Amino acid sequence: MAKKKGEKYKCEECGLIILVEDPCGCEECDIICCGEPMKPVKVSEAKPKAKATPKTKPKAK
Repeated sequence: MAKKKGEKYKCEECGLIILVEDPCGCEECDIICCGEPMKPVKVSEAKPKAKATPKTKPKAK
């Protein structure tokens, strides 16, 4: 499993999610948590970002 900067991995046992910031450069390696290799997180599994609600200006009198 090649790791690239920005990839996310999730532990199926405990739910820990990691983000690769500095790849190791190995040809092949696994990220282990709870004794099992972590699985890549797909874009559809990522939590949606909360949208900020626009502030409304008070009406002039």
